[in-house]
Amino acid sequence: MKNCIALVDCNNFYASCERLFNPAIRHRPVIVLSNNDGCIVARSEEAKAIGLPFASPYFKVKHIADKHKTAVFSSNYTLYADISRRVMQVLSFFSPEMEIYSIDEAFLSFSGVNSDLVEYGRKIKNTVYKWTGIPVSVGIASTKTLAKCANHLAKKDCSLTGGVLDLTCCDTAPFLEKVDIGNVWGIGPAYTAKLRERGVYTAADFITLDEKWVKANMTIMGLRTLLELRGRPCISMDDAPPPKKGIVTSKSFGRLTGSLQDLEQAVSSFASRCSEKLRGQRGFASVVT
Repeated sequence: MKNCIALVDCNNFYASCERLFNPAIRHRPVIVLSNNDGCIVARSEEAKAIGLPFASPYFKVKHIADKHKTAVFSSNYTLYADISRRVMQVLSFFSPEMEIYSIDEAFLSFSGVNSDLVEYGRKIKNTVYKWTGIPVSVGIASTKTLAKCANHLAKKDCSLTGGVLDLTCCDTAPFLEKVDIGNVWGIGPAYTAKLRERGVYTAADFITLDEKWVKANMTIMGLRTLLELRGRPCISMDDAPPPKKGIVTSKSFGRLTGSLQDLEQAVSSFASRCSEKLRGQRGFASVVT
């Protein structure tokens, strides 16, 4: 069977985690704030619809949030990490080869799947939701970059795709026309601006560029992105990421504290969590700060 990769991405992950424990806010706008409740770091679809911008300082948009009875939460990364672990554990049942890309995303190899890929994607989506309560979208394609695009479109047009989109058996060009160049995996803001100056506004525009120009102006990584969008695999699956060289566990207090006991308990808890992560990758610490 030809190369086939799926990207499974949790929808509005932090907001979805908060909704797990409070069904009453399931249809209300939900936002999650950064440490010390500074900026918005996660939004539900309802929060996006009422105009609450990502990364906006909360005090600037509090009046909008209050007007629409928005549920507001301080970030709880310990909770999110635990739910992420449960989601990834479920995903591991569907493929022997999995790469955890971030706290809410994972690539799965579908190369050995003999059943209908869309139906298999829906089975993954339904199982993750049933077992963890977290909604996900699934993008399927012949390369990682195309799978990212497929996932983006599956999530964007959920009413049409049902949250699952397969690009392996169709002409990808019409779909790439719907992907803004700034949303292509591997193309950051600086390259986005440069490409727009050249008249490249979508992923479909990008794949028409000359390979030599892309390599000269966007390095070998830009060329890999170009080839991946054309359906040529250049980025392999990594099911065993290298051990981290630095491990951080921290969470700011939501309020000022003068209690030594509170600080001691926090430091003890964070040190224990760091040690757990270190043991998990069979590492050793040379410095603790």
